[in-house]
Amino acid sequence: MIDSVGIVERKTLELDLPEGGFRLETGGVLRKVEVAYEECGAPLAGDNAVFICHALTGDAHVAGIKPGEEKPSGWWESMVGPGKAIDTDRWHVICANVLGGCSGTTGPMSIDPDTGRPYGSRFPKHTLSDTVDVYRALLAQLGVKKLAALVGGSYGGIQVMDWITRHPGEMEKACIIASSASLNTQALAFDVVGRASITDDPGWKGGDYYLDGDGKGPAAGLASARQLAHITYLSRELLQSKFQRSLQKNFVEAPPEERSRREAQFKTFFQIESYLDYQAEKFVKRFDANSYLHITRAMDLFDAADRYGSLDAACARVEAKCLVVSYGKDILFAEWQSKDIVAALLRNGKDVSYCHIADGAGHDSFLTNTKDLSGVVGGFLGGAPRKTMNWQRRLYRNVAAMIPERARVLDIGCGDGALLDLLKQDKGAAGDGVEIDIARYKETIARGNNVLWEDSDAGLSVVPDGRYDVAVCSDTLQSVKNPRRLLREALRVAGEAIVSFPNFAAYRIRLVLAFKGRLPVSKALPFQWYDTPNIHCITLKDFRALCDAEDIEIREVRAESRHLAGKALLALGFKNLGASRIVARIGRRSRK
Repeated sequence: MIDSVGIVERKTLELDLPEGGFRLETGGVLRKVEVAYEECGAPLAGDNAVFICHALTGDAHVAGIKPGEEKPSGWWESMVGPGKAIDTDRWHVICANVLGGCSGTTGPMSIDPDTGRPYGSRFPKHTLSDTVDVYRALLAQLGVKKLAALVGGSYGGIQVMDWITRHPGEMEKACIIASSASLNTQALAFDVVGRASITDDPGWKGGDYYLDGDGKGPAAGLASARQLAHITYLSRELLQSKFQRSLQKNFVEAPPEERSRREAQFKTFFQIESYLDYQAEKFVKRFDANSYLHITRAMDLFDAADRYGSLDAACARVEAKCLVVSYGKDILFAEWQSKDIVAALLRNGKDVSYCHIADGAGHDSFLTNTKDLSGVVGGFLGGAPRKTMNWQRRLYRNVAAMIPERARVLDIGCGDGALLDLLKQDKGAAGDGVEIDIARYKETIARGNNVLWEDSDAGLSVVPDGRYDVAVCSDTLQSVKNPRRLLREALRVAGEAIVSFPNFAAYRIRLVLAFKGRLPVSKALPFQWYDTPNIHCITLKDFRALCDAEDIEIREVRAESRHLAGKALLALGFKNLGASRIVARIGRRSRK
């Protein structure tokens, strides 16, 4: 199949352990560790390995067709494959099952070499960092010295966070998707109740249920834990639109005895109940209760800030170029948690991009609704600067002329990233962009730029004070709801700002209004009044007045016109009348 990696077989590797075994952070020891993993994509070379950390109840089968099956069944099939975001024509992809799991890597179900029986209650407590160290040992035995990229979503993203802070030199790039540096209190609460559902089930038997003979274990408790967790994976809005208060289709045909049985168990015929029952039934068949207990506890106890004293201190260690992605309506890993990571990385001067995908479907969107994610991740992994065209140089010549060599630049409303490329090529500038339009965001990140998904009207919340030398607002001022706030934010994050905008006092606009009585449509203003992004009509005089009101100094003004009459007016000193576009360099007035 063209869009699949084809048949992928699970492999198992026994780690070469030092004398005394694999020592866990909590003090325990595993004398034998086996790791189940899968590989797909381009042949392994020195610089093309991408390791994917799976989510909480996932496994190593990230993409492809399992032997004996006919269709691809990977849990991230939409993201991994030929020509996809994680392009297997370019990258060698590796994914492994977590320590403590139940899909081939050593866990509670595994045979304890000291007893010849499943570990059960004797499986030692381990941390998320132990899981990461098992991955690292696997890669070392496979001959991978440095990863091109490390990618993870949800629980996998937390593993990425641990890895990039503890072992910062082991990857070039890192993607943290729908995740956080630690769980928020609500997410912890859901896990607490889920684990209690298992341990309160008489079938758990303290973890030693493997040799009972009935093969059930704490099935009811595990089912309840899964149902509770599954509610958190979907947003309230999605659940409402998908199920509402609809009844199951077989409600009318249900025989009286079936209704009586369900009523005695306090069950209903709502579709949402049937859906949760179905999800629980599937999960119990494929997952082990002890693994669920161990993995969720390791996740809950992890906090990237704990080891180093603060999140800033942890992020100061990061060397990889990072991409952080959050999703709308995600109650497990909220937008503010992703922004905390981004802000900490920015405060430490790290290369980081941030994207918020306002999908609205909730946490599971990173698995199920990947259209935008695919473009963002694919651009991040494969992005490279593009040659600047001559017309782009002409468009931005006055903006570029005002920016010092090797300046740190923030382009607010960066569009497709062409200006950032120009500044890197011609000025040696270290530029980052801000963009809220997801299509333009993808273009910018595909050029190899760092991009922050931020609503300028709401403020640049993740950007620290004075992070940049220059902030650029190129044709942005007239399209935001609050221009005053934009100017304040630009001069908060940078020492100076370069602002460009179409000048609505230009003679050509005045003539069109005077003789036609309509707003003009031209190359400079190529929109009809009803679909224009320009929600403010700014003139040079208006801009000067706004700067005076905001105690902003206009340090340089360059007026542009492509027309002879406009150029003549500019030569005579009539900037407000002759200019079709204004470029101004501004800064805060110095206090004496």
